[in-house]
Amino acid sequence: MTAPNDSDASAAYQTSQTSQTSQTSQFVRVTRGWLNARDRGEIFTETASAATNTGVAYWLVLVISGSIALLGLSLNSAAVVIGAMLIAPLLAPVIGLAMALAIGDGTLAVETVFVVLISTLAVIMTAALLAFALPVAFQTITSEIAARTRPTTLDLAVAAFSGLAGASVTVAKRSKLSGAIPGVAVAVALVPPLGVAGYGIGTGGHWTIVKGSLLLYGANLAGIVMSAMIVFLVAGMHHPEVMEVDAQWNDEHQRRALSQWIRRMPGVRSLGIMHSVWARIALVGAFVAIVAIPLRASLREVAREARIERAITAATEMYQQPGRSFVVRREVDIGATQTNVVLDLATTRWYSDSVRVQFERRASEDAGELVALTLEQLPASSGDLSQLANLIGSNQAVQQVGRSRRPGVSAGINQLRAEITGALSVTPLPDSFTVLGSNITIGDSATAPLVNMTYMSPEPLSDQARQIIERHLAHDFSLPRIRVADHPVTAGPHIVSSATDPIVDSLSVLLGRYPRLSVEMTPGRRTASTLSDALTARLPRLTIRPAADTLSAQYRRSRSVALRLILH
Repeated sequence: MTAPNDSDASAAYQTSQTSQTSQTSQFVRVTRGWLNARDRGEIFTETASAATNTGVAYWLVLVISGSIALLGLSLNSAAVVIGAMLIAPLLAPVIGLAMALAIGDGTLAVETVFVVLISTLAVIMTAALLAFALPVAFQTITSEIAARTRPTTLDLAVAAFSGLAGASVTVAKRSKLSGAIPGVAVAVALVPPLGVAGYGIGTGGHWTIVKGSLLLYGANLAGIVMSAMIVFLVAGMHHPEVMEVDAQWNDEHQRRALSQWIRRMPGVRSLGIMHSVWARIALVGAFVAIVAIPLRASLREVAREARIERAITAATEMYQQPGRSFVVRREVDIGATQTNVVLDLATTRWYSDSVRVQFERRASEDAGELVALTLEQLPASSGDLSQLANLIGSNQAVQQVGRSRRPGVSAGINQLRAEITGALSVTPLPDSFTVLGSNITIGDSATAPLVNMTYMSPEPLSDQARQIIERHLAHDFSLPRIRVADHPVTAGPHIVSSATDPIVDSLSVLLGRYPRLSVEMTPGRRTASTLSDALTARLPRLTIRPAADTLSAQYRRSRSVALRLILH
């Protein structure tokens, strides 16, 4: 058996053309008249030649564009990324693939697919090597990188319209649309997703980033090829006169080394013309459908996150009350079935747990799923809310407007102890937070001074609130650090069953230590009279008042006495 020579291949090519012509007659009738035969032939020749022109210049510019894209992504510079899009030559073989599928030239289709695949790998490898060589400071996920890791069906739609524009500019030879080519290159954005994929590989295998960026690249390819193929079919690029030009171009083009190598690959020579237009359309449609499946799931997740974010933002408004509170920091962790929210709230008055429950109910209803809130309330004075926002998360010394720095500890321990009460009095604290007393303990030079602070408040201090007070005090006394140990006093109600109840002794000590405290007690019971006598016997200056109606109503059926501490 003898190997087929070039004349045999050309004869087989012409035979395939005849079969193709009869199967595409319905497309010919619809599309005839848009372009003349000469225009179509020139358009095919220019597009096919550009798609397969893969000399040294092509690969050099491709590598340069990939390098620029990676640097722009790492610098978070949209302008640099756009520059990479403008010089990237990858659009030519992609449009050539769409032309090959529209005409049905299987050999050209294989060659352009090969060029696209090698170009894809070249850009990814270039970006990966460059990302690996970047300083650690630039190996962070910027917004430009993150924007290309979660594609949706909207990105596929953008690619489809970009392909329509690119193919329309290609076939519009008699118009002056060539100036739109740079805009098409920017809209297509083939190289930046490959740069992101290379970044994910080069910085240690961030496979989520690699997967998302390659999916975006696949969506761009699918959208461009599909829409460009449709434009070429509508323009009549599958007409018999174009197939004749195609056959002649193949005879000349197979002299190139790359073309000869591809034609020697098993099965390529037998492809020739892919016979059915509908089969080619179905092939492209199947590729688009495969890509669209994960894109649709990503779109649903993005829509869900946007819905949850809107619900949380709306519910957070209940904590944004001028003069009382504002949200300093918000963290949202969206899980598979539940969203967890953490709010750091600077407030002058504590919010009760019922407000937190109201937040969860409102946010859950608007989001359509469960939202749980963790509320961290930070103390702030009524005139110091905006300043407190700048303190949170800062490790630097705090500088308050209108306050001068106090002298350091060189003036002596006694002076420091004398000033501790004054320092606490100007430290930002909630209006409902009252310091009852304090003292300072100073150890050796390696131990930070310890401030013991006793206070009365509806809720105890949080760790973050304690850190804020420590920063204020350290700044006031020009010290690197001051520790605060807080000792909360509970207002009550304290339930006392008799005058000999052990709680009476502890309350007596507390009332005697802090003269600003007085007592509110439910009246009208023998136990209350006995208890009142016992307390006044120990503390003659103690003020005992009848309890408010709400407290009396709550414990009116109890035989015990409800006692609550108040300030006077």
